[in-house]
Amino acid sequence: MKPGETAKPEKIRARLSFSGWIYVLLCLLVGLAAVNSNNNVLFLITSLLLSLLFLSGLAAIYNISGIRVLAWGQSVLTRGQSGPVVVRVENSKRLSSLVINVRLGDGFVSIPVIPPGSHREVFLVWVPPRRGRPYLPRISVSSSFPFGFVRRGGLFDAQARILVSPDPYGVIADHASMGKEEDAFSHSSGRGRGEWTGIRPYRPGEGKANIVWRRLDWQKREMGGAGGQWPAHSFARQNSKPVVLDWDDPAFAHLDVEKRLSAIRLILDRAALGNAAWELKVPNRVVSGMGKVSYESALMALALVEPLPHP
Repeated sequence: MKPGETAKPEKIRARLSFSGWIYVLLCLLVGLAAVNSNNNVLFLITSLLLSLLFLSGLAAIYNISGIRVLAWGQSVLTRGQSGPVVVRVENSKRLSSLVINVRLGDGFVSIPVIPPGSHREVFLVWVPPRRGRPYLPRISVSSSFPFGFVRRGGLFDAQARILVSPDPYGVIADHASMGKEEDAFSHSSGRGRGEWTGIRPYRPGEGKANIVWRRLDWQKREMGGAGGQWPAHSFARQNSKPVVLDWDDPAFAHLDVEKRLSAIRLILDRAALGNAAWELKVPNRVVSGMGKVSYESALMALALVEPLPHP
């Protein structure tokens, strides 16, 4: 999903950190000693300590002001599994913002510096709670530069909707779905069988590990001659039928929407992992591919099957 405009942060707060409270206690002790002893040097030290605390608060306030946050998903995420989310922090001020902390859930990244009129992009990990296009939670942006005494930050709503596909683990214990999976791969159980002469054409997205290259004996006439044959053996089946993943298949009739999608995702993952041809048929969408080819499009189709789960 492409980045969208952000809304204003709901809350911007400034508070003392743990080191800030210790610093304030130190200022009080030095101030009391200055009053009791009437020592001008201690008064000057107290004034200096309070000035540093004031400057720390001003710097933290300035660092967080003029900040805009955008976010989007780099790929289709999976429900219940952690996935990468791109967060862009923009600085619209005339001066740089220093030591900006960005937090999304349990993910945390610190940006050392953002030049004026520039931006920085970071990757954070998010676990989506449901399938569909859920909104990204509010992103925490804070700063405690330069001394760490005062921390100022807020929760920014990036208004980002992330595509989330169903997880393949919802029906692993379901015997009917597992039986459907075995039936779908029954034609491909003979991996490694069959051998033919000649070199087959390359298939898009295929890795070199799928072809076993055999050593040729060039001293033999049948190998090196003009009419020689080139033995080649492939794990990929050229004439195999694609695995059809049909939403209206009677084998899925007893499953609800989410479990049916999980069963289809489970079979799709196995087909992609085995570099097999597959065809996905869901309402208003048909996607065909082989292995990882068009795999992302299939996940998008599964993510948008209606009805979408309610938040």
